[in-house]
Amino acid sequence: MFKNLTALYVEDESQISNIVVSILESLFKKLFFSTNGEDALEIFKQNTDCIDLVITDINMPKMDGIKMCRYIRQFNKSVPIIITTAHNDKNFLHNAIELGVSKFVTKPMDMKLLIDNIKQSLEPIILKQKLDDERTLYEKERIKSAKFTTTGQLAAGITHEINTPLTYIKANFELIYYDVEEIKQSNIKDNILNYLSKIDDGLSRIENIVSSMKEISQATTIDKKTSNIYSSIITSAILAFNKIKHISQVYINGELFSLDMDKNKYKFMANIQLQRLEQVWIIIINNAMDELLKIPQFEKRRLNIDIYEENKNIIVTFKDNAGGIDKKVMPYLFEPFKGTKESSGMGIGLSIAKKIIEDQNEAKIEAFNDKNGAVFKISLKTY
Repeated sequence: MFKNLTALYVEDESQISNIVVSILESLFKKLFFSTNGEDALEIFKQNTDCIDLVITDINMPKMDGIKMCRYIRQFNKSVPIIITTAHNDKNFLHNAIELGVSKFVTKPMDMKLLIDNIKQSLEPIILKQKLDDERTLYEKERIKSAKFTTTGQLAAGITHEINTPLTYIKANFELIYYDVEEIKQSNIKDNILNYLSKIDDGLSRIENIVSSMKEISQATTIDKKTSNIYSSIITSAILAFNKIKHISQVYINGELFSLDMDKNKYKFMANIQLQRLEQVWIIIINNAMDELLKIPQFEKRRLNIDIYEENKNIIVTFKDNAGGIDKKVMPYLFEPFKGTKESSGMGIGLSIAKKIIEDQNEAKIEAFNDKNGAVFKISLKTY
């Protein structure tokens, strides 16, 4: 459940700790355990960078839990702390609250309640890790895609530059070969024909290399695979979260977007270049966020993303309420560098998005205005 996280558990009563330790060890990647506050504090000092949660009793030998927590806060102001206690004294509660204790679990302990409190205390950390993981994966795939595109462009340029002189050389080589055939038989003629045969082999090898480079430059597919379009939308929204959270509410199939949305709640399967398509979603989401900034009040801004099937196609629509696309811009919306918008959405971004969509199987993208906002509609063939 918390296999990437580490906890520190402090309890001096062996009858309690034996049970709790066995449960926590099955939940966490690593569990530190101590029977007193003094030793536990030393463990925390030595492992402060890796301990994600502290669970502690209050009445313990050497150093009580409150004093230990007070020292811990000197090293780490934010680590979640759960106190297990039979106390209900007001002074105790006041001191615990001042120390930023996350949760209280009273003894005798309800293990289900303890686990629920652990989940709630660790939720921000888990969501942050999830966001970081998604970003790392996306960045790797983006770099991979960029390298692929750059290689293709380079190959196209080299192919173009080599093709013309290669054609010229081959044509002249054939003329020389025919002229040599007219020479009377001699050792010199045999030597020349032998040299020409080797040159012909070399030219053929160059031609094969150029042909291979041409194939690379014309390749428009990073491997396609069957993927869930709904899941890809959630991933893209997570990657754009830092921008979304400050600008607008986003609804995906009618549900308010959050970092912990279930990516597999809906299944819309298509054979696609997953990471490239996620790049399209991010471009459109960022474009919408930039436009929604025109609306002064946060609560009045809205982006609706809907995914549904229609005539064996998966339809994805992005609809904002930012007033729509300028009629002057609409005719060349997907052309690079011709937009009037200073931010990325109307520049080269939508041109890239259109190219990626066209590289999918029988896919298309269109944009239009509907009532008080812009709509981007993408159609993809179902798997």
